[in-house]
Amino acid sequence: MAFWDYLGSGPVAALVYLAFAFKLLGFTARDELKWRGLMLTASLLYLAYYYLVAEPPLWDAIVTNGLLAAVNLGMIAIVLAERSAVFLSTAQRLIYPHFDRLTPGQFRSLMRLANLQQAMADTRLTTEGAPVAHLHFVQEGQTIIRKGDHVVTLSRTGFVGELAFLTGAPATATVTLAPGARFLTWQTEDLKRLITRRPALANALMAQLNIDLAIKVATSHPIAQEPATDPCGAPATPV
Repeated sequence: MAFWDYLGSGPVAALVYLAFAFKLLGFTARDELKWRGLMLTASLLYLAYYYLVAEPPLWDAIVTNGLLAAVNLGMIAIVLAERSAVFLSTAQRLIYPHFDRLTPGQFRSLMRLANLQQAMADTRLTTEGAPVAHLHFVQEGQTIIRKGDHVVTLSRTGFVGELAFLTGAPATATVTLAPGARFLTWQTEDLKRLITRRPALANALMAQLNIDLAIKVATSHPIAQEPATDPCGAPATPV
């Protein structure tokens, strides 16, 4: 018995087995884009089979499976847009390298809630011991950190108010930006509502904030007579 006869309907039947192979590979894929691509390929092969296997073609199966394929194709476009930096504005492209734990799509969602500002005079972002209603990111400029009678001036990018955002605790220091500094500001409540709806974005943002905290701990200088230390003994001045 010939191989095509064994399959049952000649070369047309091979489309079903090929579609099944792609679908099976799709079930083993962990990456969403790869999974959707394999499933779309399987759908197209099934559509070809439904068109060729009978006369007239199996239009009911073609229409329903064609709609599923179209939806999958749309989702592939969304995933590609989520992973592409093409749609970032010029200003966003300058900031995005500092948010490397976020996909471009997640970063765009975050930026929709952000207010980009430039300090025209000394601008206080947090007050030691006071509640913090905003999360800030300093893009450029000098940051003056005051804790008690001790003052440190830094010139680096980074978050301000992230510890309060993560824990709900009051600010651990008074942070002021020098004139000319550029910074982003988010309303804490708005940001929390966003990440509640977007678990993947929440995980990425938490990772970004923790990295920023770790960098501060690793590079900070003590600004009190008996500075707090992390478990490894490094002086900590996160704000």
